[in-house]
Amino acid sequence: MTENKDNILNLMIAHHALLNALFILFRDQAAEKSPKTTVFLSELRWETQKHFFVEEKAIFDFVIMENYGVLATINQLKDEHLTMLNDLKKFEDSLAEATKEDLENFHNLMESHRKIEEGELYPKLDKELPPEQKAQIISRINEIPLTK
Repeated sequence: MTENKDNILNLMIAHHALLNALFILFRDQAAEKSPKTTVFLSELRWETQKHFFVEEKAIFDFVIMENYGVLATINQLKDEHLTMLNDLKKFEDSLAEATKEDLENFHNLMESHRKIEEGELYPKLDKELPPEQKAQIISRINEIPLTK
């Protein structure tokens, strides 16, 4: 295995940690009915869009997933991306109507999604992809930085 930072899993763990932190900031501001809620929601949505773009373009569509037996997983993850982006758009369009339950459901989907990626998909790709293909994916992931 290559150096710790130089694998797909560790890069995606960092992305997921950022998205979770942004979600918590948004959720907490929403609970307080803070005027900054929309700012945090906008940031969460933007970073989520970048993250999903990276996953789909640099990883999912770049690797022939049938070769790794993960096509069904990828299709599920792509469907979940659409669901989460639609949820974020709904929150943005009508924040006042978003319930605590809506936010909790979004977070639960985010967490189950993360667990599939971190527990199954990325460790498998890190282990099975040829080193040059893995290096190319890592390079592409790093071309679209998330907020630090």
